[in-house]
Parts: sequence; structure tokens; C-alpha cells
Amino acid sequence: MPYFLRAAMCATVLVSSAPAHAQTLTLDDAIARAISASPMGEAAAARADALIASRAAADTRPAASIDVLAENFGIGDSDLYRQFQIGAMYSQRIERGDKRAARVALADAELEVAAAEAFVRRLDIASTVQRLYVEVQATEATIDIAKARVEIAEQLSREVGRRVSEARDPLFAGTRARTQLAEARVDLELAEHARDAAMKRLVALWDGDMTGLSVSREDFLRFAPVDAGVPQSAADLAVYEARQRRASADITLQQAGARTDPTVSAGPRYIGTGDVALVAGVSLPLANRALNQANIARAEAATRQAQADLAVERYQRRQAIMLAAEKVEETAHEVEAIRDQVVPGALKTLAEVRAGYNRGGFTFLDVSMAQVALHDARARMVRVAILHHQARVELDRLTGRFAPLLQGAE
Repeated sequence: MPYFLRAAMCATVLVSSAPAHAQTLTLDDAIARAISASPMGEAAAARADALIASRAAADTRPAASIDVLAENFGIGDSDLYRQFQIGAMYSQRIERGDKRAARVALADAELEVAAAEAFVRRLDIASTVQRLYVEVQATEATIDIAKARVEIAEQLSREVGRRVSEARDPLFAGTRARTQLAEARVDLELAEHARDAAMKRLVALWDGDMTGLSVSREDFLRFAPVDAGVPQSAADLAVYEARQRRASADITLQQAGARTDPTVSAGPRYIGTGDVALVAGVSLPLANRALNQANIARAEAATRQAQADLAVERYQRRQAIMLAAEKVEETAHEVEAIRDQVVPGALKTLAEVRAGYNRGGFTFLDVSMAQVALHDARARMVRVAILHHQARVELDRLTGRFAPLLQGAE
């Protein structure tokens, strides 16, 4: 197969095979490793335990009290002694207005908020992993371009060297060809170093070792279409919905608190004469209507704020999804156009110029310009592909793409 046809196929796909011994690290596997290594799970569990304990405390009735009172004792005659009294009172406050159920409902709402926020933090970790994973894929594609450039530069250097030895080209042409080859090799070395650095940043998320790992690059230049009517992330909206339910539960609690709780008391009383009496009583505190109304108003305002925050989040997220989806489609179209039209044309141009150069119809400058044009087209294709995947990362985060994966890992 002619070289330029073989190079065209490689440049269009831009996928080189990994070493046989390398373990391919998929995106889902990388996310699972990062989630497993993150201490956020322990933090979320500790917060949940604290809220569960708070719920248990909320689901208890008011504690009773025992009061002991001594009266009419001191220094005096026997008449004072006969007036001596000791009483013991058992007192119990009786809650009204379903305060206990309201406290439990508020505690349950706090648990929902904590669970929703913990899940969103896991989604953020998945987004970070995806961004670093795409970075590794991009450096691998850059390595493929650099290798193709080195291969072309080596062949061109041999061709120019032969023409210089035959006195068909000046000496500077050979020097320039060797310089271009050295530059291509340096770019390849830098690309490999960038790949290693990107892989280190990725595996650092789970304190792993990059030895023997490679990423899957088959989908770097394969673009799935964006579905019409992309849904919003239910996980992010669930946080605002849980906060709204918490605010509503607080209203119920404040309304229940507006009702005063009576305290009933009963107990025996020992009198100095030797008699024993039974004492009972009821205490009903006066309501502080101003304070109660202020607490209810505060809770109602917090509920309206939670509702408004949910509406704002839905609106802004819908706009962000639309913009991200548009950028995904736009960059995919540009990459496909460069891949399918510009790169093959640049490859064909280089092959034709090289053939003409070998026949003496073109100068080395013409070949060098064709080579630079091909490299620029490939580099532009990778740059736009990076923009595409960055937009895809944002879109996946907004739509909660990895929510099912994270739910299965719980």
C-alpha cells in the first residue's frame, strides 16, 4: 500500500494500539476507583449518623421532673413543727399541636437534604474524573500526530539527503530537513511527557500507580449525537426540592410551637401533724403571639426562598444545558469536517508535492509547506476535539449522566 494512503488511514482514525501488557482503564472504572478512594463517603456517613441521632432525639416526649419542697421549718415551738410540710411533685409537660411529629418530619427532611447533597458531591467527583480522563485521551491523540509527523519527517529527510548527495538540492535543504526532523522528535517527546503527566493526575484521584495502565481512545473522534430535549440532572434538582421540603417542615413545626403546652403535676404532701395529703396542679404558660408569628413568618419566607431557588436552578440549568449541547454539536461538526475533508486533502497534497519534488517539479520549500499544512490540520482537529469533549463533560454533569453508575455503587 502506498505510504500516503496508509498515512491517510492512520491520520483519520488517530488511534494507536496500546502495548499488549497494558491494562485498559475505562472511564467507568476510573470513576469507580475515585469514588471508592474519596473520603467523602465517610464524611457523608458520619453526617447521616448525626442526623439519625438527632431524629431519634426529636422522636421523644418531654422529660418529666420530680420536685421536692419543704415548708414551715425552723426554730420555734411545737406549733411551728405541726405546720412543717414536705411535698413531692411529679410533673409532666403535655405537648399539643403534634410538635413531636413535626420535629420528626423536620429531621427526616434534614436527612433527605444531606443524602441529596452527598450524591451531588459524588457527581462532582465523576465530572472531575471525566475531565482528567479526556485530558489523557487528548494527549494520546497528540502523540499519534507527533508520531505521524516524525515518520513523514524521517522519510523527507532521507529523500532530501539523497537529492543533496546527488547535487540536485543545496546543502541548506538537508540541514533544514534534519532540523524539522529534530523538531518533530522533540514534539513527540514532549507529547509523551504530557501524556504521562496527565495520567499521573488522573490516577492521583485514587492514589494509584499509572504503571501498566492505558486509557481507551477509540471514542475520542467518535461523537454520539445529542438527544433532543436533554433532561436536567434530577440529582441536582433533588437538593433544592429537599431544601424546599425542609422549609415546609419548619413551617409546620413553628405552627405547632404556637400552641402552648400544659404541665400537670401531682404528688403527696406530708404534714407535721402526721397527716398526708395529695396535691395536684396544672400549669399553662401564656403564649407569646408576637414571637410565634415572627417564627412562622421566618419559616414561610425560607420556604418561598427555597421555591424561588428551585425555579432559578431549573431555569439556569436549562439554559446551560442548551448552550453546552449546542457547543457539543458545533465542535463535533467541525472535527468531522476537518477529519473527513481537510486532513485527507492535506495528505493528498503532501503526497503529490513529494512525488513532484522527486521528479524535480517542486522545491523543498513546497514540500515543507505541505508537511506543515498537514500537521496544522491534524493539530487543529485534536484541539477542536478537546473542546468537544470539554463541552461533553459539562453537558454530562448538567444532565447527571453518571447518576445510574453512582447509584449502583452505593
